[in-house]
Amino acid sequence: MMKTKFLAAAVVLLLASLTTAPSYALDEERLRVFLDGSDYRNVRLSPDGEHIALITQEDDRNLLVIMNLATMKPTASVKYSESSDMDIVAAEWVNDELVRYRITRKFAMWEQEFFRPDVFLLTVDGKRNKRIWSVSGNYENNSSGSTRDRGKLTRGFPNFLTENPTNENEQLIYVSSFERRDGAGRGGIFRLDLRTGDTNKYSNVPHFTMQVWSNEEASIFVATTRDMDDQKHVLFTRNGVDWEEIDHDLDNLSKEFQPVRVARNYLYATAQSGDAIDADTHLIRYDFSSGEWEDVYNIGFAIFEGGYVDDEDGEAKLVQWNDGAPKFELLDKTHKVSQVVAAFARSYEGFNINVVSMTDEQDKLLLHLSSGAHPGEYFLFDFETRKAKFLLPNMERIDGNELGELEDATFVASDGVTIPGWFQAPKGSDAPPLIVYIHGGPHGPYEDYGFSMIYHLINEMGYAVYAPNFRGSGGYGPNFEYAGYGEWGSRMIDDMYEGAQALIKAGKVNSDRVCTMGWSYGGYGSLQSQVRYNDFYKCGVVLAGVFDLTTMMKLTDISNAWFGDKYMARAIADDPETIREYSPMQNIDKINSSLLIHHGEEDERTPFKDAELFVEALKKSNKRFEYKWYPKEGHGNRNMDNMIDEFQRIDAFLSENL
Repeated sequence: MMKTKFLAAAVVLLLASLTTAPSYALDEERLRVFLDGSDYRNVRLSPDGEHIALITQEDDRNLLVIMNLATMKPTASVKYSESSDMDIVAAEWVNDELVRYRITRKFAMWEQEFFRPDVFLLTVDGKRNKRIWSVSGNYENNSSGSTRDRGKLTRGFPNFLTENPTNENEQLIYVSSFERRDGAGRGGIFRLDLRTGDTNKYSNVPHFTMQVWSNEEASIFVATTRDMDDQKHVLFTRNGVDWEEIDHDLDNLSKEFQPVRVARNYLYATAQSGDAIDADTHLIRYDFSSGEWEDVYNIGFAIFEGGYVDDEDGEAKLVQWNDGAPKFELLDKTHKVSQVVAAFARSYEGFNINVVSMTDEQDKLLLHLSSGAHPGEYFLFDFETRKAKFLLPNMERIDGNELGELEDATFVASDGVTIPGWFQAPKGSDAPPLIVYIHGGPHGPYEDYGFSMIYHLINEMGYAVYAPNFRGSGGYGPNFEYAGYGEWGSRMIDDMYEGAQALIKAGKVNSDRVCTMGWSYGGYGSLQSQVRYNDFYKCGVVLAGVFDLTTMMKLTDISNAWFGDKYMARAIADDPETIREYSPMQNIDKINSSLLIHHGEEDERTPFKDAELFVEALKKSNKRFEYKWYPKEGHGNRNMDNMIDEFQRIDAFLSENL
């Protein structure tokens, strides 16, 4: 942040009683500092420690680069032109010589890029760049010149599991099938030949499979499934034929558990202690040899962030979580990875310290460090020299020392439930106006500790951010998430309001200047907050929001999912009276504040028609509002010019109304 802007902010504070202008003006140059994305991301260390793969940007396109680690000079790279409508989004090492990468693709009528099942392989010398999996599918004899001799076709999204232990040229993949019968994808586990793309069945998977894990040895496979009542089941197989359901027998823990890792002969999972909405989360472990469960560690009511499991012995060495700040516990204090993480934690207090990868010989370790104010940096630790080396920054143009820090904003709601959340104010501000930023989803997504472009852009406008993880959010276990089912327009909205009140009571923000903002469900929550607390909020920013639940549930693409309608009835509501109560369209007379509404004309998740009807109703009701439709945009803006326009409109709207 430039020093001149600090001087400008000081002048504005002196004139606060005379103007409502925010402390910062968001011109395009300043916006692009945050919107342009990472300089370097997706950095991965090769298994032999000789190379790294990374994604950077060149001419506004993603560029995949393989670099020699000793010289930091490129050995291979690939980029797709804008005219191809393809862009690289993720990359991982397959072995010492191959990197696999995935793409998105843009279609003519949308600005949005869609994740594709296509997978490509790039060699470290750049001599081979080949599509190994296609959206049109792979055959048993994929390289055969004769269509008649190609054999069976398999189509779907491939998820890479591990190397085939009997053939180093094959990967075992779980394919989530495109084909739907009786509402379920008929996927399976396949052998994929990395030379030819030949795809042959290795194992069936259970009906309604959602996700599959395996150990490195490919001797154990674990699958999660959901039945027609949306209940989760966990099953495993050793032979690829007979799948057995797993239930844990640990006392005082809820029966639902979520697998997180299979290593050697162990399944690691998380489960909650009891039925309380804000129950603690435990890391638990199942031993496939003995059939016994073990309660490994209680992280409390917190977000489980992972840790480190040694593939040599399958033992967890480190567990990491977040309950207002990054925390960890060394389960094996003598293990070298534990010691390195502990050393970094002492030097970088308040930072996320994530183990990205380690070489097969366990002589080099790649780590990523980040915080609320710092976008992140990659470090390489050499166990032979016992030295850490800075590798690459995520966003070199941003100086985190000039930005506001993320603070814990957890509070206890009026009904006794703990509600986590985050607070971030512009650096040096004193009781600034507040934006309640509401995340989308709402079930599954959550606001985690880390660098948020949205928070900092709001800070740049001169406002503090409160980002609640209201009940219904993901991250804190199924009890907390399910507690939001049926509460979209009531208790979840109350959590947001009560969190803002807690910040006011603590003297952190201006009690007379509070506004809401969010995308998707966040847009709905922003609008419903104006209905439910119409004497408190001064304004609402509604981005890709929901306006009438009946219209949304009828037109949304969620209904195309095999249990979409049943899920919406369970998560939102299934009785007309509640749907009416929760629909801002049906309660438009209660809205007293100013609104800003943005929506993409091609939005299929929160249908554009719903937004159009609401704006027409606002016009007839003589409400104070502004709106903007974005052609070719879907569920949220993707085009950079549209993103810049959107944030500048938000800045101007907040300046006038807050």
